[in-house]
Amino acid sequence: MRQITLSDHAGSQASKAASARADRFETKKLRHSVLMAERQAKADALRESSRLAFAERRWFAGVFSLLSRFTHALTPGPSTPKLEAPDRDETVWNAGSEGERRVAETFGAALSDEWVLISGYRNPGGEVDQLLVGPSGLLAVEIKFINGRVFCDKESWWRDKYDRYGNLVERSVPIADRRGRSPSAQVNAAADRLQSFLNKRSSLRRVHRAVILSHDASELGDLRDPTVDLVTTIGQLSKLTLSSVLETDCSDLDVGRVVGLIERDHAFHARPRGSKKRQGKESARLAPGSDGGV
Repeated sequence: MRQITLSDHAGSQASKAASARADRFETKKLRHSVLMAERQAKADALRESSRLAFAERRWFAGVFSLLSRFTHALTPGPSTPKLEAPDRDETVWNAGSEGERRVAETFGAALSDEWVLISGYRNPGGEVDQLLVGPSGLLAVEIKFINGRVFCDKESWWRDKYDRYGNLVERSVPIADRRGRSPSAQVNAAADRLQSFLNKRSSLRRVHRAVILSHDASELGDLRDPTVDLVTTIGQLSKLTLSSVLETDCSDLDVGRVVGLIERDHAFHARPRGSKKRQGKESARLAPGSDGGV
């Protein structure tokens, strides 16, 4: 299986967050070294003051300087800085990146070189974690790194979370992105637009959709009328599962052409807004079978 990365939002965001944490840590270490140097300079000055006082037989001043040195030594120094732990956002980005890696490895072990896995395709409907393109069709995949038992009722998704001893610790926790969209709504928004684009330019009639749960502790609960073709855990993911979903009305899909169209469409939507408007005016004069973006 060949892999193409158009963008890596989760990975890049996690990397930026980790870099920012490291920068803050370096700043704290520098400040700490300055404070420690100032503390040592004061200790040296008190020691020298004490030495001179006794050398000059100024006994009262000498005793006072000893007390000052003692007090200074007992005063807590600046705390040694520690590298911050990843915050919630960085943890989520790392989990998302790890989930995508695991799913890609599972696909790669099951599929031949006829298949292509595209990561990070984006259009106005949003970003698709992975697009799997092969001779029998195209699958748009939303990947969720979720610890717990997952349920859905059409577009409403939630989970129950259990601890490692099997005790229920959270019940009916909604599963949605920051815009309030369920996993199926997320993948469908982008897949609908991609399907419309490819319908006009290739023999592909349908973009199939899947939600894959990539956490080892993910389980499937009651799934009522999901609006995607497949909901599965990474443990259940297999070539047989894919073959049962990727049924298409086109025979021997031209994988190279579809991949090229996807890359062009992603690049089109990644352009600055002004250039897309100009491109749109040019595309409007082209025939429906054109390879331009929409």
